[in-house]
Amino acid sequence: MVLRNWYTATFALACGTSEYIAFTWVTSRMKNTENVLLELLLVPLIGVAYLVLCMLIGVFSRVVVTLNGIVVTNFFVKHVIPFAYVKALGPVHDMYIDVRGGGRVGMVIMANSPIGFLAGQPTNTKSRRRLEEAVSSACPDKTAGVPHKHVWFPWRFTLAAYVLSVLVAGTVYSITGGVE
Repeated sequence: MVLRNWYTATFALACGTSEYIAFTWVTSRMKNTENVLLELLLVPLIGVAYLVLCMLIGVFSRVVVTLNGIVVTNFFVKHVIPFAYVKALGPVHDMYIDVRGGGRVGMVIMANSPIGFLAGQPTNTKSRRRLEEAVSSACPDKTAGVPHKHVWFPWRFTLAAYVLSVLVAGTVYSITGGVE
């Protein structure tokens, strides 16, 4: 079961994609200069960086309930918490997991927002209820391991977005000849 705030994810996807498209378009409309190859390779980096940042916040950040525990993916870190080590869940307005042995794992995708606060945090309330059900109905498996975390980054997505931006901008530039 995958838990995330779909409103945050949709907003982040819309912002990141529109900025990515804007920088790709700007790159394709460059003036015809002797540094065109350098500009063609460097300008898309800004759009790709913004797209990846938005995707890290809204789309790649998630909470996954597996058979053995909970996997919380935040910006650059993925936390794996077996059910046997889940001590408590934080309140709806500040979602986190207290881990036995000390430690607290926050959930970026379940962060507070002004609109969510005004609406009564419906997404966080539903997600917390699902997490509570999963934790209470789980059979703590001692062979599931210990809580751990590791660095995570969507390298393939980033590389694919950059290559696509350069190819599209380069193609449009070669067809139109740039701006005089």
